[in-house]
Amino acid sequence: MMFSPDSTLKNPRVAYAIGRSYGNAVQRNRLRRQSQAILREVESQLPKGRYLIGIRPAAPVAAFSQLREDMSDLIVRLEEEK
Repeated sequence: MMFSPDSTLKNPRVAYAIGRSYGNAVQRNRLRRQSQAILREVESQLPKGRYLIGIRPAAPVAAFSQLREDMSDLIVRLEEEK
């Protein structure tokens, strides 16, 4: 996850980088939708700015609970770096 702070934004902006080597379109879209749902839940905790969430090709197809845990860990690490 990459972050670029921008206090002029009303809401955080998120972009996804999920390459074709991750899987087929169905798998990539499912991962993107799940990530969006997780970020909607914690949107009030996110600092305003631009986010780029990248998925490595070698990443296994994760369960929703594992994805939520990983995203939470990334958000905590982001807050610690402030």
